[in-house]
Amino acid sequence: MVDSRTIVFFLAVAAFLVAMATIAVRSYRRAAKSSTKDWEHLLKRLQVVDRSSIAEVALDIIDESGQQRRDEGSAGLNPEQIWKLVGGLKGLEVLKANCEVLIDLAFYVQQWYPEALVVAEQLRLSAREIEFHVERLKGAERTGKLKSAFAMYAQPAVGKYYLMTRRLLALYEERNLPMLAALQKAL
Repeated sequence: MVDSRTIVFFLAVAAFLVAMATIAVRSYRRAAKSSTKDWEHLLKRLQVVDRSSIAEVALDIIDESGQQRRDEGSAGLNPEQIWKLVGGLKGLEVLKANCEVLIDLAFYVQQWYPEALVVAEQLRLSAREIEFHVERLKGAERTGKLKSAFAMYAQPAVGKYYLMTRRLLALYEERNLPMLAALQKAL
């Protein structure tokens, strides 16, 4: 015969396990909702840029793999064309601000895939280079030499930004993340 204390013990253990399972399910659902909201918030921080213009300026000096072009016969874009396509110094400021978001989007993936650290670090280094170029252009603007310095600093900055977007998309594609389509649309 089973003792009444044993029955009470088993009922208490069963109640405890049900409570733990309920807490786990609620926590999982809350974390999933929060995670999606965090990612959507990051995506909303991206400022709109004309990606075809960015690609045109970038691919004038680099190829799809990111290597420097060595087309000697090509005239390339002139500074006025670059200014127009990029949106001037304000357009470069937008790219600089978007760099922070791109890094955050890589870090978002890094939370679940630690190997994404390499991509996040590459993006950080590229963002620093873009910041350098933009600061040089601001200095040139203060000294009245913006026009002559624009092509020298703007086009490499745009090239770096373009490569940053490609690396981030490749990261999301490699991990087969469901947010890839939305990211492609935003970038």
